Amino acid sequence: MTDKAAAASGSAATTLIFKPNERILCFHGPLLYEAKVVKAELRDGTDPDAPDPGPHYFVHYKGWKQTWDEWVDESRALKFNDENLAKQKALKQAALQASKKKSIVVASKHTPATPTQQRVDSESEMQRSRKRARESSVEKAREED
Repeated sequence: MTDKAAAASGSAATTLIFKPNERILCFHGPLLYEAKVVKAELRDGTDPDAPDPGPHYFVHYKGWKQTWDEWVDESRALKFNDENLAKQKALKQAALQASKKKSIVVASKHTPATPTQQRVDSESEMQRSRKRARESSVEKAREED
């Protein structure tokens, strides 16, 4: 029985597919990233801090800080094999294409700022500056007069 068939039949809920130290691909948002299983546990749903029953894995994403380590359920984890690596690549390409289309749409919708918007933008820019502006010699001469 394949992993997908086992998951569909419900028998995967009683076994852990991935073992600690196993290299996997894991969804984080819409993309797949290489990760390592640090811990694996089968939850029964009685713990109020972890109410979702079934297999869960504590994963570390390769190249990421440990602050990103997290518990994931089995639906977010895939075996590290050629088929899933191809899926990872396809998802990455789709995300890049979507972001390119989005940036083109945003750029085409850009309209020039009105004089009022330009003045507000320049005033807020001046407020962000922490350095005191130097007085020019012309301004000093005017003040002395």
